[in-house]
Formats: sequence, C-alpha cells, structure tokens
Amino acid sequence: MSTQPVQLDIPLKGFQTVVAPDVVPTNLPPVNLQEHFDPKDYSGTGVEGGLGTGIVPTGNDVYMEAIVEEKPSVLSGPVPVYPELLKQAQIQGRVIVQAVIDTLGRAEPNTIKILQSPNPGFDQPSRNYVLKTLFRPARVHGRAVRVLINIPIDYKITPGR
Repeated sequence: MSTQPVQLDIPLKGFQTVVAPDVVPTNLPPVNLQEHFDPKDYSGTGVEGGLGTGIVPTGNDVYMEAIVEEKPSVLSGPVPVYPELLKQAQIQGRVIVQAVIDTLGRAEPNTIKILQSPNPGFDQPSRNYVLKTLFRPARVHGRAVRVLINIPIDYKITPGR
C-alpha cells in the first residue's frame, strides 16, 4: 500500500504565526451506544491496520536492530582466534560482521557478511566466531524475532599474550 504525496493547491510559505481560533467548537459527534468496545484494542501503540499491541511478529520477518524492543546480546561464545601471522606482523583492528540472528539466538550462516576489516586474514576467524556464538534473541512484544545486526570484533595485541 503506497501513498501518493499530497499535491497542495497553494505552495508552502515557510514560517507562519499560528493564530488561535476565536470560536471553540462545542458540539460533539454522535455516539453509537450499540458499538462494541474492547479496551485491548486501544493501548496507545500500534500502526494503521494493526491491533492495539502493534504488529504481531510472524517469526519470518527480519527486523532492524534499531526497532526491536529487546536487542540481541551475546550469551556465550568462543574467544575470536587471532591469526598468528597477523599477530606477528602487529596488525590489529576491528572487524564489523553483519548477520541475521534467528529466533533461537544463532547467526544464520548464509547471512554473514564482513562489512569492514583491517586485513582479509581476520575475515574467516570472525565468521567462525559469529557462527559459534549464542545470542539472546531480539524481541518484539515479548516474542523472539529475526534481527539484522552488526557485530564488532576487536583484534588487539596485549602484552604477554
């Protein structure tokens, strides 16, 4: 359902001073007392065509991280493997991995993408880390949903390691 932009008869004028009306309307629209009222339909949230609780997630939709109520977080996972050659060469940096985290908290393998990497040698260890990590699933209205996230992985050389 796409809405067409409204065509205005008069072009917009920029900043205008708003004047309060002289006469305040006092008549009320007619009330139908036979109409059924369900307070659950009027929670103050929702979208056009939705219920009072908002859109009911199906589990198949992929949500952006910014719009979920509970963002995914790491529950458990391995330590990312620092490639030995890169460690010896003193190459450090941050890899940004994008992936869809499913409703069980696992990265969907075919969605994993390296968005940013200081060296291609970090790419495979970063993919392996994301695949083996368990996330707390994202939630919308209390239901686990699929969510597209960016996962930063820092490779830093610390003395003694």
